[in-house]
This record gives sequence, structure tokens and C-alpha cells, in this order.
Amino acid sequence: MTATRTVVVTGGLGGAGLVPALARVVGYDALTVVVNVGDDLEWFGLRVCPDVDTVLYALAGMFDVERGWGIAGDSFTTVAALGDLGAAPWFGIGDRDMATHLRRSELLSSGLSLTEVTRELAAVLGAGPVTVVPAADHPSPTRLVLDEGRTVDFQDWYVRQQGVPPVHAVVAGGGPAAPGVLAALAAAQAVVLGPSNPVTSIGPVLALDGVRSAIAAVPVRIAVSPVVCGGDAPSAGVEHHSRARRAVLAASGGHDDPAGIAAYYARTCPGLVDTFVLDHRDAAAADAVAAVGMQPVLGDLLDPLALAQTVAALVGTAAGPAPGGMPVRVPSASIAVSRPDAIAGAPSSETRRRSSMPDLPAPASR
Repeated sequence: MTATRTVVVTGGLGGAGLVPALARVVGYDALTVVVNVGDDLEWFGLRVCPDVDTVLYALAGMFDVERGWGIAGDSFTTVAALGDLGAAPWFGIGDRDMATHLRRSELLSSGLSLTEVTRELAAVLGAGPVTVVPAADHPSPTRLVLDEGRTVDFQDWYVRQQGVPPVHAVVAGGGPAAPGVLAALAAAQAVVLGPSNPVTSIGPVLALDGVRSAIAAVPVRIAVSPVVCGGDAPSAGVEHHSRARRAVLAASGGHDDPAGIAAYYARTCPGLVDTFVLDHRDAAAADAVAAVGMQPVLGDLLDPLALAQTVAALVGTAAGPAPGGMPVRVPSASIAVSRPDAIAGAPSSETRRRSSMPDLPAPASR
């Protein structure tokens, strides 16, 4: 049986939870991952791509699951030394993680595109045959207009200012998508909007030239909720991310619950999503999901492998919606997604958390 060519559009931690497991289920060669670059930043002269690196590290088996960001077992000698020199960074990076940014910056300066650099990094890191593509080759920063009138880059607000200043509006960078993005979508049989923040992780990808129309032409189009309304009390890192997600959704006219996120997709990109996966604990929201024109699918959203099985079952069948718009429960499936106070598809925040870093303000996330 030929594997279904599938594209996953994702942010960092949502992708870290979903992508490695989905690759095992649908086939490594059948999967292309388009990763948000709206969170990218320049750090001491280096090009840092937090979401791209999170996905690469997860595929390579290097990702620090406990911390929720960076490389497992990394040290932080350099950021500590920077603090000793009076240049304490507000955005923390481990020593091995820094090597990735040094190499990326060197390759970019040699004239390679970000797509080409990402391909080389994936190969040397051991990220496997999964194709990981940055959403854009050029900088496309997501910026936030604050209620006080200032406009700041996403990481400045989310990490440096801890997501505290009220947000008036979110402005995606836009511009041309990387050529590999449109090529992958043109060849895809299914596309999955991963369990990531719809405003600041998925939205910046959808804002790139040609992406929405390319997704609309894919036969099977799925979105995974980044929210589960039941579950245990969240950790401090998860709560930080949730506050940020609520803030950007509110600024964009949305609500931080499964029905609200489905409605956000329906309002901002009508007809783009056919199927919306939500947690079985949120079954009461299924009617509201159906009411905005999406087929609701129920699962347990707390297990990455089961999430992959659920998504793979949907990817592998182009069957129409259930009679009367009734929610479908995919057997033996759970989906790694978050609570309203948690992050979908990952153990910590959607962009990488920086709480246990030496000489860094805590909690800090990216």
C-alpha cells in the first residue's frame, strides 16, 4: 500500500510531540514538515530558529522532553559567561544548541538558503528521512502591537516581557513562502495543521504568499486542537504558555477552547479545514465544531503515538463526514494536545521554555 503524502504545518513544541510519532506511523519518506519561522530571532549575531530546531531535535532523539526545549543534557557555560561579562541574555541557549546556531549562521553567510541549511542540519543531526522545511527562506517575523502602542517582536513579548503586556493585535510577517513549501503542498494528499497556537505558530505560515490556496487544493485537510479542557493542574511553564495563547487569541477575536479555535480557523480561513480533532473530554464542544463546518473527531489528546495513530487514520481515508455531522471517535487513539493551561502535542510550552537556565530571568520561554 502506498503511503499517503502528508504535510504537517506546525510550531515547535506541538511539532516535537506529533511529528516523530507520525513519521513512525505514516512513513518517514511520506512526511514533510513545514515549520513556523515567525519566532526566529537574531541572538548575539546568530540566526536562531527555535521552532525549526525543536522539530529537528525531536526527530533526532535529542530533544529535552523534561525541560521542554533545547537538547537533553546540554550545559550553559556560555550564557553564564555572558552574564559575567555584563551581557546576560534574556533568551537562553545551551552550549550544544548554540553550536547549531553558529553552524546555521555560517552556512547562511556562505550564500545557502535557510531551506538548504535546514536540510544540511537535519542530515548531520540525524533527523532521519523526514523532510523538514522552514516556512520561509527570508526573515518573516511575527510582531505584536501592544495596547500601550509599542510594536515588538514575538520573542521580545513572550520571553523578555514574559507575555505580560496586553496585546492589541498580532501581525504576521508575510512574504513569499519557501519554494519547498508550495512544492510539498502541491504533491500532498493530506495536510495537518498541528496542535500549535493558531495565531502565532500556524497563522504566520498561512500568511505567506500562496500557502492558503495551496492547502485548499489538498484533498484531506485536518486541524488538531491545541487545547484540552480537562486534566490536571498545569505546570508553571504550561501556564505561561496558556496565558500567552489566550492573550493572542483574544487580540485576534478568538477564544482559547476547542470550539473557539475551530471557530477561529473557520473565520480567518473559511473552508480551509475539513476535520477538527479534539479531546474526548471536550465532546460537548463537538456540536459547536460541526456548526462552523468542520467534522469533529474525538480522541484522547495526551499521548503522542496515539495522536499519530488518530491523525494517520484520518490521513489514510478520504471518507466523507459522519451522518448528521456527528463526532467520530477514532478507535485506540489519543492525541498529544494541551489543556487550556497546557500545550498541545508537547510536554511543555509551544515555544521553548527557559525557566531553569543559569543567570536567566525565570520563568522565561520561547
